[in-house]
Amino acid sequence: MDNRHLQMVMAAAGAYGGGIDGILGAMSEAAMREIETRHAALYTFDPTSTTENRRKTGVLQACLNELGFEPGFVDGWYGNITGEALNAFLYRTTNGTDEVIDRTPLTGTTLPEDLPTRAQCTSVYGDPEHEVPQRVITIELPFSYRLDWNLRKKTNRVTVHRDAAPSLEAALIAVHNHYGPAQMTALGLDRYAGAYNKRRVRGGSSWSMHAYGCAIDFYAAPNGLRTECPQALFCGPPYQAFLDIMETHGWLPAIRLWGADAMHFQRARL
Repeated sequence: MDNRHLQMVMAAAGAYGGGIDGILGAMSEAAMREIETRHAALYTFDPTSTTENRRKTGVLQACLNELGFEPGFVDGWYGNITGEALNAFLYRTTNGTDEVIDRTPLTGTTLPEDLPTRAQCTSVYGDPEHEVPQRVITIELPFSYRLDWNLRKKTNRVTVHRDAAPSLEAALIAVHNHYGPAQMTALGLDRYAGAYNKRRVRGGSSWSMHAYGCAIDFYAAPNGLRTECPQALFCGPPYQAFLDIMETHGWLPAIRLWGADAMHFQRARL
C-alpha cells in the first residue's frame, strides 16, 4: 500500500490536512490516531499492538468504510476487497465519477434455466438489506482453505445463503476430491477469497452477488476483476476441471459469463 494513498483517504475523511507526500510524519500519525479513535468500534484487532503495515491497513479500511467504499472488515489485512475499495476511491478521486466495470455477457453462452437471473435474485434469495442476513448459514468443510488475504491463517468455514449452501458444499468437496490437497495448494485452489459480504457491486449501485450470499471468490490476485483470458490464471489448462466442477454444481464461473473476474463464481445467471 502506497503511503500517499493512505494520506489521500485520511484527507478525504477529514482527518489529515498535510501534503500528499508519502511521508508519515507527525501530522499523519495524529490523523491515524484520530481515525483509530473515531472508528474503534469497527476494529477487529488492537492497532496499538500490531505491525505498522497492519495498522496502516486498518486506518485505510476505516476511512474507506466511512467514505462508503465498502472495504470489508477493519481487520488490518490488505486483501482483494480492500484493494478494490481503494481502486474505486482513487478512480472517483481522479475522474470525478465511478468506474464502470464491463459485465457484458459473452455470446454463445448457454446458461442453466433453473438458476435465477440477476434481476430475479431478490425474489429468490431475499432483500440483501433486511432478509438475506437472516438467511445466511455457515457450512463447515472436511478440509481447510488458506485465507487469500492472510495465508498464515486457515478456515474450513464458508458463509453463504442457506438455499445455495448444499450445492456449494457439494461442489467444493468434489473439487477437493478431484485435485487432492497437494495439488490444491500447488495450484492455489486452496486460497479462499471470500463469500457472503453485504456490499454493492464494484462499479455500480446494485447489490453484489456476494450480498445475496450466492457468490464465492478464490485466489484473487492473478484472477482479478478486470483480468481477461488468457492472462487470468484460471484460464489455464490445469484449472478447467475446477471450472467444470463448479459449473456442473450450479456455481457459474464469471470468466465464462462475462470473460473476466475469474476469481468469482455465482449461483445466478446474468
